[in-house]
Amino acid sequence: MKSRYFLAAALLLQASAALASPPRLSFTRTMAPAHDLAPAERLAVIYAIGDSSKIEGFVEHFVDLVSRAGVLRIANAVENNHHLFVDERSLRAVRRELHADAYLGINRFTCSGVEKSGEGSEYLENGERVKRMHHWIDAICSARVDVLNGDGKRMFSYTVRGEGTSPRSTALTEDERDVAYEQAARYAAVIAADAITPRTVRETIELDEHAPSFEEGFSMIGSERLEDARAIWQAAAVRHRDSAPLYFNLGAVSEAIGDLAAARDYYEKASRLSPKERHYRTELNLFRRRNLNVRK
Repeated sequence: MKSRYFLAAALLLQASAALASPPRLSFTRTMAPAHDLAPAERLAVIYAIGDSSKIEGFVEHFVDLVSRAGVLRIANAVENNHHLFVDERSLRAVRRELHADAYLGINRFTCSGVEKSGEGSEYLENGERVKRMHHWIDAICSARVDVLNGDGKRMFSYTVRGEGTSPRSTALTEDERDVAYEQAARYAAVIAADAITPRTVRETIELDEHAPSFEEGFSMIGSERLEDARAIWQAAAVRHRDSAPLYFNLGAVSEAIGDLAAARDYYEKASRLSPKERHYRTELNLFRRRNLNVRK
């Protein structure tokens, strides 16, 4: 009997903790890249020019990362990733084969490294700790990415740079040196791909459970029926025109749906109705940062 009592008490505490957790709305949003290539959907890399053999790895990583993002289709049309002189004839041949909406070229790809050293410590086989001079390479790879339209005319270019470091060693081997350059080329490719691919981000907003008709709307959110949740709270707003919590929740659910103009208006109205509520001001500022292109 006593054990049952403790079990019931534990369950009650667990339920209380769950109830104490504030209700939240989670959703994903897509961040536009620094260089939006829309409406282009199909891309092709048609040349790669540089003075480092790491250009091959750069192109491979770049194409793979853009492709894995799942938004753009991209083909590597560089012959063996060697230099390719782009003229009208070669571009026509690429267009016939790939039918790309835009073309990319890697230009001025170069890598450089600086050997550095510093005193470090290591353990011998007998467990003794000794000080020794360690060496490593700090490498940098940079490139210019040219973006051409369907006719082969350059629209714009952007530059990227990646850094890499070799393992620290008392005597650097060629393999260890190579690690630094491979790493620098890979990071440069990551930056190049991020610049043209949208990014999906997950957001979580803490709702205000003091709003009228909160439970009815929140039950719809739990069933992933966001439009129904908004309809319930919009109907409640007709009867409760001065409810800041209600307008705040409407802002959150509107943002999750993707109606950013309505979300902005609801967030701003909640802040006006309750100017001392820090949570409302904070989320309004975060909304503005997340959605810089929403018209005022």
